[in-house]
Amino acid sequence: MKRELIKISEFQKRRWGSNGTPQCPQAIRNHLKDGRLQGEQIGKLWYVDWYAFRVAAGNDLVAMVLKGAL
Repeated sequence: MKRELIKISEFQKRRWGSNGTPQCPQAIRNHLKDGRLQGEQIGKLWYVDWYAFRVAAGNDLVAMVLKGAL
């Protein structure tokens, strides 16, 4: 499966843009830990799987399939 791991700060920029109000990094880490966002921890840093986020955005069925596949 294709993956594109990006840092949380980059995820905030891509998801909410420069004028948006992003979630705080701690909230995003909690989403990663809970499985609501796809990604992983490498060392002490957390990364979001941007490809999985883009594919699953707005489609709950795809999100459930990706969650089970990873």
